[in-house]
Amino acid sequence: MARLSEQEISQIRAKADIVDVIGRYVPLTRKGKSYKCVCPFHDDHDPSMSIAADKQIYKCFVCGAGGNVFMFVQNYEKISFIEAVYKVAEYAGVTLEHTLDVTPRIKDPHLQALHKACREAIEFTHYQLDTLDAKNVKEYLMRRNITEEIIKRFEIGYNPMDDALYRFLHAKKHADDDLVSAGLVRVTSLGMKDVFSHRIMIPIHDEFGEPVGFTARRVAENEEAKYINTTETDIYKKGNLIFNYHRAKQEARKAKKAYLVEGAMDVLALEKVELHNAVATLGTAMTKEQLRLLQLLHVPIVVCYDGDKAGRNATYKFGKMAREAQLPFEIVDNKYGLDPDEVIDVYGKDELRALLDKTISWIDFLFEYLLGRYNLDNYSQKKEFAQEMALEIQALQDDFEKQSYFIRLRELTEFDMQVEQPKEERRAIHQPQPPRQSFLTFPKSGRSHAEHEILSQMLNGIAASNLFKEELGFLKDDTGNKLAMYIIDYYRTHTTLAVAELLDVIREEDVKALLLEIANWELAREDVDMAVLQEAIAKEKSCFLDDKIQLLNKKIRSVNDPMEKAKLAVEKNQLIKEREEWRSAGRK
Repeated sequence: MARLSEQEISQIRAKADIVDVIGRYVPLTRKGKSYKCVCPFHDDHDPSMSIAADKQIYKCFVCGAGGNVFMFVQNYEKISFIEAVYKVAEYAGVTLEHTLDVTPRIKDPHLQALHKACREAIEFTHYQLDTLDAKNVKEYLMRRNITEEIIKRFEIGYNPMDDALYRFLHAKKHADDDLVSAGLVRVTSLGMKDVFSHRIMIPIHDEFGEPVGFTARRVAENEEAKYINTTETDIYKKGNLIFNYHRAKQEARKAKKAYLVEGAMDVLALEKVELHNAVATLGTAMTKEQLRLLQLLHVPIVVCYDGDKAGRNATYKFGKMAREAQLPFEIVDNKYGLDPDEVIDVYGKDELRALLDKTISWIDFLFEYLLGRYNLDNYSQKKEFAQEMALEIQALQDDFEKQSYFIRLRELTEFDMQVEQPKEERRAIHQPQPPRQSFLTFPKSGRSHAEHEILSQMLNGIAASNLFKEELGFLKDDTGNKLAMYIIDYYRTHTTLAVAELLDVIREEDVKALLLEIANWELAREDVDMAVLQEAIAKEKSCFLDDKIQLLNKKIRSVNDPMEKAKLAVEKNQLIKEREEWRSAGRK
């Protein structure tokens, strides 16, 4: 991969809106010119992160996390800087000449061999679908509205009878042990036999797009199993996989939601109605690893499991896990008891589209689901129902929704359910709370204020930078002085300063942190104020002269030679005179 130029990085930064990008990861609330959100970099419950749209930076005023759009994505996803740049480019719709291969390099030769075997099995079976032997299979797919476009997109294929796949892979010099380990063939008393003989083949990939196995549908109706999947292998671990994840993740971010269905054929059903943002868990049991992958999409999930009992049980289990993980989701109100493909067969594509638009909340689903599990005519069961519902309702953030659902619960159970006030809030009513600790504290007077004023105004315009360079040229604080030098150097090639761009230039973390402090300073001015800047420079200069005078006083006290004392006294008087001139200039 070729290295991105500074110009390309600047183009991506300029095109990307930090508010839009961060909003893909965490919910934002507008507050004046800026946006607020719960900080994802520490255990935050009261929104403490601020996003400045005008400066294209973010800053948490509790833990201190901050930076530009690249830094947020890099730190949130725990990826390299260059990976973050490519991801932001994708979000911003910037097309780059070179692509970034972020697929982990598989170094284990054994795993490489298994992936290669699966990849060549996909190529072989996909080709076989267009042969004369597969004519009936192809016609079946067409009758099921699985178009050529869908076949190509999902690399659907056909594995012939007579162990054709084994013979092909064996001819390609794959070791028998590798083919068995990949779950493609099995050892029998009659020799090596294809696992998926005479079946429609739908490839399965991991999150990076590496092929790991298949789900295969029977062609002959007399076959016992309608579908069989690859068994657990070193590369196929069902609990770690989500079908179609590698294709659907970008489509989901574009659509700002992802559909979660049960199996591969359900994904294909949504493809039939032009929805490309569907993924499947290849079964109904959600795992923590699968939930983690869904969280990485940073979009709400629309759960569309089958409407039968098993599907509703799976929806309930998913909802419990998702609520605990704070993953936003809605549930399709599937009253038909059918899977998506069956809905198309019985009612047509338009009805599936309409069904997918009919979503209900987790609490609404729970009311229906739990009413089917509990007998409210039985006091003990009614109490259990009320307790479970109350816990879920209490977890809601919206007070209006909370109150509304408690009223509904009271009407159903005749129990007097009320919104429980959090303990912290109850304490707050009776106890004075200390002021919230902030990561950033700025003195409103004194030397630190002067330095902050100088740096802040230098960020505002080149005129301030030039005045600082001509009349002062340094700051005593080492970090502040480094930042001032970065700003001066930046203006050599720019007429205006972009804080987000300057952050990419600075290498020292303490200087970056100071830049973010200055950029978010509550006393910062919007434009250069030369009079105020002159006053701050005078203050800084006079403080510097104070330090020199103090050093001379110590030196005078330590010198015994009268001539040397007199010489130092003259130098001291000159410094005092210069200091008074600067103080006078600062008071004008």
